[in-house]
Amino acid sequence: MTPRVVFLGTPSFAVPSLGVRAAIGEREEITLAGVVTQPDRPGDRGRVVPSLVKRRAQELGLTVLQPVLLNGQALEPILALRPDALVWAAYGNLIPRRLIDAVNGRAVNVHASLLPRWRGASPVVHAILAGDRETGVTLMEGTAGLDRGPIIDQARVPLAGDETAGQLTAELADVGAGLLAISLPRYLAGQITPEPQHESRARWAPKLTTADGELRFTEPAEQLERRVRAMDPEPGAWTTFRGQRLGVLRASVAGGRGGEHGSLELREGMPHVAAGAGWLRLDEVKPAGKRAMSGADWARGLRVAPEARLPS
Repeated sequence: MTPRVVFLGTPSFAVPSLGVRAAIGEREEITLAGVVTQPDRPGDRGRVVPSLVKRRAQELGLTVLQPVLLNGQALEPILALRPDALVWAAYGNLIPRRLIDAVNGRAVNVHASLLPRWRGASPVVHAILAGDRETGVTLMEGTAGLDRGPIIDQARVPLAGDETAGQLTAELADVGAGLLAISLPRYLAGQITPEPQHESRARWAPKLTTADGELRFTEPAEQLERRVRAMDPEPGAWTTFRGQRLGVLRASVAGGRGGEHGSLELREGMPHVAAGAGWLRLDEVKPAGKRAMSGADWARGLRVAPEARLPS
């Protein structure tokens, strides 16, 4: 009898994994019993929109459940699907012990890091911030503890050092889906024995806030450039100029004579900011209330005094 699998996921990262689950179902290696995703939320201009996973699940003609929390009576419709196993990717809430016990521990989580490095809500961002030379995707056995389950399989992805968080997340979503296609049927067939994580190697990747995007020019330019990439698309890197927020969408490291950190100067029309070490060139910015523009367009017309600084 093919195992009945319930899939849990919400954002774009989970969509390729859902697609793979459906493909495995078509091969009759599993039965995709249903999909659980977060409730519809207000999007742009306050309009309530479904999650990307919900949209894809509806396209596939699958049963969709959207509990606010996975507790109490909210679990009953999920259990009514009679799952033999769970698969989740970026669902958005912890999976309770009761649900994991209901499938006798046969649960697979798709996580966007090489666990135990970067447990938590923002593994892609923290891999970029740390300057990691590689990252990847881990399939782990789901447990009630956050990202602590035994490892089923992993796929490694080298980093070029120019990826944004959005680009890398999309790449890892596809890598995770490919890994699931290979390893989920083997895991459910009992052909893979998960290996415990090494707790001594664990590092945490907490959820980001808007404050994490602030550029502190006491830091080296290389670290600031990584922060710009790590905060793209959300929550965005920023500073202030003349009391107004200035989003920094793209930046690069530049050399030059030493300067007091935060000093702003124009070189061949491009804005450069002195950092704790080196200079950060502002290649693309978004002034408050305006469209995104090149650093040169922003700087054109600015009367940059010798004492100009960021933030200011």
